[in-house]
Order: sequence, then C-alpha cells, then structure tokens
Amino acid sequence: MITNTDRDRSSVPVAPVQEHSLTVGAQTIRCLSIGEGKPLLLCHGFLSSAEEFGGRFSELAAHRRLIIPDLPGSGESPPLPGRHTADALAASLEAVLTQLDVTEFDLAGLCLGACVASALARRCGARVGRLVLHTPLIDPSLIRRRYRTQVRVLTVRPLWHGVVALSRSRTVSDLYKRFVIEEGDVDHETSEVNFANQRRADSAAAREWLRDGMKSRDLAFLRSRSAPTLVIVAARDQVIDVDGLRRLLAGCPNASLFVDEEQGHGWNQAAVRRQLDIMLDFFSGSAPHVEALEGVA
Repeated sequence: MITNTDRDRSSVPVAPVQEHSLTVGAQTIRCLSIGEGKPLLLCHGFLSSAEEFGGRFSELAAHRRLIIPDLPGSGESPPLPGRHTADALAASLEAVLTQLDVTEFDLAGLCLGACVASALARRCGARVGRLVLHTPLIDPSLIRRRYRTQVRVLTVRPLWHGVVALSRSRTVSDLYKRFVIEEGDVDHETSEVNFANQRRADSAAAREWLRDGMKSRDLAFLRSRSAPTLVIVAARDQVIDVDGLRRLLAGCPNASLFVDEEQGHGWNQAAVRRQLDIMLDFFSGSAPHVEALEGVA
C-alpha cells in the first residue's frame, strides 16, 4: 500500500536510470528501466519517446520496476520492416518482455501509446494486471470531427511530406499545438523534449501509426477485461470527446475514469502531479478518487 508519507517527494529516492539496447529478431529497441518491484511497462505517445515520461514519474519507480521503451520508429528505435500498427508495435514489446524475462506486469499507455497498450494487453491476457490508458482512442466515434478531418487530410502522402517539413520548425510546431490542438499550458522542459522527439521520429512510421490509431476499436476488449483499468483524460482535450468517453466506459464494469478538469491535451508539471497521485492510488490497489461510471447516460 502506498501511503501519504511514501508520496513525500523528499522521501522518494531517485533511482539511477538504466539504458538498454535490445535486439529482438532483426529489430533493435532502445529501452529505459528504473526502480524495483513488479514491472510496469509504459508506452509513450505519438511523435515521442521514453523521455516523454522523464523523471516526472520517478515516484512510481519507488514502488515499481519501470520499463520504458522507445517504440519502433520513435526515439532511438529504428522502424519496423513492416507496417506500424498498434498490434505490430505490441508484438515488438511482447518480444522485449520475453527477452527481459518478464511474465506478469502492469501496463500503461498514453494516447496512441494507449492503443499499443491495449493491443499488448490482448496479446498477453492474464499476464497483465492493472492497466492505465491515458487519452485512449478506444473507438473512432470518440475522436472529435475537426481532429479526424485534420488527420485524414494531412496524412495524404503528398501533404504529409509538407507536414513533416513544417514540423521541423519550432515556431510552426508551437503554434499548431497551441491553437489547433489547444493543448493548454505546457512547461518549458516538456516542450523541449516534445520538439526533440518529433524531429527524430521516423515520418513514415509515424504516419502509419497515426492512421491505424484513428481506426482503433478497443471498447469490446475493455468490457471483457476482468482486471482493473484506469482511464485518464483531460476535460479540455481537443482530440477526445470526454462526454462520449464517459458514456462508453459506463459499460465497462472494471474500468474507472479520472477527468483532469484543469488540463488540455498537453502536460505540465501540475497536471503530472495530479495524475500521478491518482496512479499511485490505482497501482497500490486502493480506490483512487475517480468518477463513478455506473448509470452514466
């Protein structure tokens, strides 16, 4: 059980981060690990890397062995030889877990990484204990029309090359995130990491992963899960229809929902603090302060 004393930042030791370069078949995957205890695998989001979690979730490492890979085509992991779908990325992570001799584990994924986490949970079945899905695209109906239209248009091949070129400009990137995605206040450190990650992501792999994620249908899987699932979303998110998410999750008996009322699609340190408290409760087995979903109309 994680107590309030355990959460005192001054009492949480900063464990050293270990970096691994794992070869699974013909694929090389870079992976960070930190902490001890039951393994917790973290799947980063779109145009990102293991650094997305950085030291901000180091408190989890006081209670869990964190395994944080660069998904193929992101960070320092080269792309897959085939298509980059959620299931293909999950298969690569399953091979990583085998190489690390991990059998039972908890699992978390952010945005498109939540699609990968769901796919991995389907593949691994009862090996997966607690599951956290942050801003999950669990059904196409939840994706806001404006964002769905953007993706459909901008991922057409001729346009995609232009999008990639523009994304290399810090000014254009920041303006898009602030006025189109409306991600809210993001601290400078997070912004720097995000921009570095999007510059080094493989553009072809990113396009395939994004288009696949827009078609994700994980609702039936969540309804069939017997182990606890925590879903986190921001109230002002411009990608996910939060009210629609509430309605769909009402049919998932083992799912709970935390809506961060103070945040948009992006992160800052205050949002991390709020969400980390919820996750610490969830992974400790205690009941987090989340919405009751039964009877949501």
